[in-house]
This record gives sequence, structure tokens and C-alpha cells, in this order.
Amino acid sequence: MSQKRTRGAFTLIELLVVIAIIAILAAILFPVFAQAREKARATACLSNMKQIGLGMMMYAQDYDETYPLHFTNQSPRPVNPINAAAAAPRMMWTVAIYPYLKNWGIYSCPSDKPQSTDAFTACYLVSYGYNYGYLSTLNPSGDPGNAALQYFSGVSVASIGRPADIVAVTDSGARDAFGAATVLGGTVNPPDAYPSQKYFYGPSGVGWGIGCVSYYSTAGGAVNGKWGNTDGFAFRHNEGGNVTFADGHAKFQKVGYMASGTNNVNLALNCTATRVTDYSKYLWDPRFESGPQQ
Repeated sequence: MSQKRTRGAFTLIELLVVIAIIAILAAILFPVFAQAREKARATACLSNMKQIGLGMMMYAQDYDETYPLHFTNQSPRPVNPINAAAAAPRMMWTVAIYPYLKNWGIYSCPSDKPQSTDAFTACYLVSYGYNYGYLSTLNPSGDPGNAALQYFSGVSVASIGRPADIVAVTDSGARDAFGAATVLGGTVNPPDAYPSQKYFYGPSGVGWGIGCVSYYSTAGGAVNGKWGNTDGFAFRHNEGGNVTFADGHAKFQKVGYMASGTNNVNLALNCTATRVTDYSKYLWDPRFESGPQQ
């Protein structure tokens, strides 16, 4: 009479081998899944940036071929586009082009912090920053630190020599840096903000580089200074960020590329030492000055 053999339980060694194999597979696959999710978020963000670019071009067509101002102190203020019953914000560039977008959610990058639940604050703290100092001109009047005494003048589309190469809007870190509504939300400073002859927001050291005291650095008062070395440019998509250019098109760019034409591509220098060395490669200043900054 034959006997049926039965297999016993797994041995401890066999269980450990299975667990080890699972752990190895998880270590390999989880980063891949995370990268795939981030790629999807970056693609959605890029779509937002393309729509922002289209909105800016439509705005320019309706307003004498001029790029939107960073903000105006018009009175009365515009109705809050998120909640008409909430406090009215200044006419920020985001509010100015909103009629062409009709969806405030476009101003939120999926990889950024969520939009503020306060409608007034949400009008200021968006995921994207405007090249406000070069595509509009900050003119301080009286106290330059008082937003009520500041005004911006426009820059014409025709004055931009190479609009496909000049930054208009980038991924920005306002929601990381600021805890309340501020006109600093929706901004990004260029690498050469410190030596530039134009005005930019900053307490003492502005622009790109290490050890700077900008409003996006902890030393300058930011809640989270993770974007301090790039003065607001948020490279949250695999060491790069999405960028809308002055002709309305948008694409992903690495951090180093965004500092092209400067002596600080690797961000190893202090922002006070950053200079434009080649205006034909520089992406921020549409003036294309004749020589390097001294």
C-alpha cells in the first residue's frame, strides 16, 4: 500500500529568501513607480504652463501688445476670482489673465503644496512665478518696500528680440516660502538680479547662488528656504522645472540651463558674484546688453 507524502511548512531559510527577494524587487520598483507618478504630475504642470502662455498672448493682443504688469494698485480692486464674496486682491498678473483661462486651478502645480483654503491668500500664493522685473518694470515711488507706493510699467511684445528664448513664467516656490498673502507670491527673480540695473524684490541679496538673503531663503524670512539658491525658481520635477517663454510656448528645463549665459551655472558662487557673461545665451533679460556685467 503506497503512502501519500505531504510537504511540511516552509523552513525559516526559505521564508527569509522569499522576503529578501520581495525587498529587492520593492527597492527596484518603488523608485520607478515614484518617478512615473512625478512624470505624470510634471506633464500636467506643463499643460498648465502652456495654457498660461496662451492666456498671456491673448492678454497682450487685447492690451496694446504689452505683457501683463506684475500687479497694479487700481481702485476698486477686482472681484476675487476664486470666491466673489471673499476679500478682493490686487490686480496681480494672474488675475489679469484669468479671464482668458477661466480656471484658477491652472495656477496649481500637482507637485506643489495644495492651494490655500483662504480665497484671498490663494489669489497671491500660486505655483508659478512671473519674470516680473524684465517683462514689466518695477518703479518704486517713495518707500520702495511699500507695495502701495510701487507701480509697474509695461513691456511691449515687439521689444523682445528673441521671445522664444526669454523666460516669462516658471515653476515657483511661493507656497513653500510664504505663509500669508503677499505680492511676492507669483514671482521669480532672475540669476542676475543683484547686479542688474532694474529693480527686484529682495531684502539684501537677490539672484541665484549660495548664501543669499533673498525673500525665498530662510535668512530672508521664508517659511521654507528650499528655493533660496534659485530665488524662487522651483526645480521640483526631477531637478528641473517647467517654463513658459515670452512667445507663449512652454517646456521643461534643468536648473543649470536656466542659468545659461552666466558665470554661475552650477550655483557655486554667491548671488552677489553672479554675472551675465553672454547675453546671446541668457534667458531672462530681453535687453541683450552689449557686454558682460561688471
